[in-house]
Amino acid sequence: MRHLATETLFYRAGIFALALLPIAHLTSLGVMESAGFLLLAVSIGLFLIEWLTDGSAVFGRVRSIVVIPIVGYVAMTATSAAVMLVHTEDQLSALRELKWVLYFFAFAYFFEKYFITSWERYLPVFTSMVFLMGAFSIAQFFYGLEYPRSESVLDQWGEYFRVTGLFNLPQSFAGNLGMALFMLLGVTLAQIDSPAPSEVRPARYRCAAASLLGAVGLILTLTRAAWVAGAVVGVLALGRAKKVWGVTLLLAVLVLVALGSGSQTIFGDRLSGDIDRSERSILHREALWEVNWGIVKDHPLLGVGPWQNLQDLPAYPSDITHAHNNVLQVLASQGVVAALFYLSFCAYFFWAAYSLSSCDTAHRVVRGLALGSLYSQSYFHLLGLVDSPFFDQEVKNMIVFIWALTFALHQRERRGSPLN
Repeated sequence: MRHLATETLFYRAGIFALALLPIAHLTSLGVMESAGFLLLAVSIGLFLIEWLTDGSAVFGRVRSIVVIPIVGYVAMTATSAAVMLVHTEDQLSALRELKWVLYFFAFAYFFEKYFITSWERYLPVFTSMVFLMGAFSIAQFFYGLEYPRSESVLDQWGEYFRVTGLFNLPQSFAGNLGMALFMLLGVTLAQIDSPAPSEVRPARYRCAAASLLGAVGLILTLTRAAWVAGAVVGVLALGRAKKVWGVTLLLAVLVLVALGSGSQTIFGDRLSGDIDRSERSILHREALWEVNWGIVKDHPLLGVGPWQNLQDLPAYPSDITHAHNNVLQVLASQGVVAALFYLSFCAYFFWAAYSLSSCDTAHRVVRGLALGSLYSQSYFHLLGLVDSPFFDQEVKNMIVFIWALTFALHQRERRGSPLN
C-alpha cells in the first residue's frame, strides 16, 4: 500500500511536469529546466519502485538496440573530455552537457509506462500554444514586443523586427516553433486521414488554423534555414497525405520566393542575402566549415575536445565558433566515432517514427504523434545542415522530448502493449 501511495504521488507530479514541458518548449528555458528536472526525479523514483517489485519488467521498458549508440556517444564524449581537455572545469562542463541522456531515458520510461489515449485531451492546450506564439510573432515582427532582458535581442531592420519569441535568439525560437508546428501538423493530418469520433472532428480545424498561424510565425523569424526546412518538410508532409496538397504548397512557395526575391522588402533582402554586404552569413558559414573540417583532419579520433571549437585556439582563426552543422560540430569537438554514434541514434529515432506512422494497426493517436515526430525530426535535421541546433539548449530539450516519446510509443507497439 505504501508503494502504491508513493507511486500515485510520483505519477501526479510527473503528469504536472509533463503538462508544463510542451508549453515551456515555446516560451521559457527556465521552466523547461525546472519541469524537466522534476520529471527526471519522478521517473527515477518510479523506476526504483517498479524495480523493487518487478526487476525484469522495469528494464524491459528501456531495453533497445538504440541504447548502444547512445552509450557509445557518452563514452566517446567523456573520453574526449578526459584526454583533450586540460582544465577540470572544462571537463565537468562537457560532462554536464550529457545530462540529456538521463533526461531521455527518464522521459522515455515515463511515457512507456503511463501513455494512454486520453492524453489526446491535451491537444487543445498544445494547439493553443502554437496559435498564441504565432500571433505573438506577428505582433513582435511589427512592433518589437519583448519582455525585459539584459539587452535587446531584436534586430531592427527598417520598420520591422526579427522575431525571437520569448527566447534570446531567433534561431532557438525558429527551431522550437518549427518542431511544434510539424508535430501539430502530423497530428492534424492523422485526424484527417483516419475515421474519428464526431467530437474529435472540430479539433481538425483548430489544429489547421494553429498550424497556419505557426507557419506565419516561423516565416517572421527571418531565419532562412527555417524557411527552407519548413518548406521542404511542409511539401513532403502534405504530399504524403494528398499529392495535390503537396503540389499546391510547392507552387505557392515558388511563387512567394519569386515575388519576394524581386521586392524591396525585408524578405527580398533575406532571400538575396544582402542584409550585411560586408559579411554575408553564407560566406561566414563556409569559412567556419573549412576551419572545423581542418580540426577534424588534425584530430580525427577524439576531436579537439567538447565545446573547444567555440574557444580561441592558437592553431586556428580567432573568430572560430560552433560549426553551424550538427555532424561537423560533433566531428570537430568529439571525433569520428562519436559522430558515427550520433548519426546512428538519430537514424534509429527517425526510423522508429516512420515505422509507427506507416503502421495501419497503430492507434490514431499514436500514428498522429509518430507523423508529427517524423516531420519534426526532419525539420530538425534540415536545420542541422547549416546550424547546430543539437547544441542549442532550448532546441536540444525539445528534440530529446520528441525522441523519448517516439521511443516509448515504438517500444509499446513492438511489445503489443494495449493503450487504455
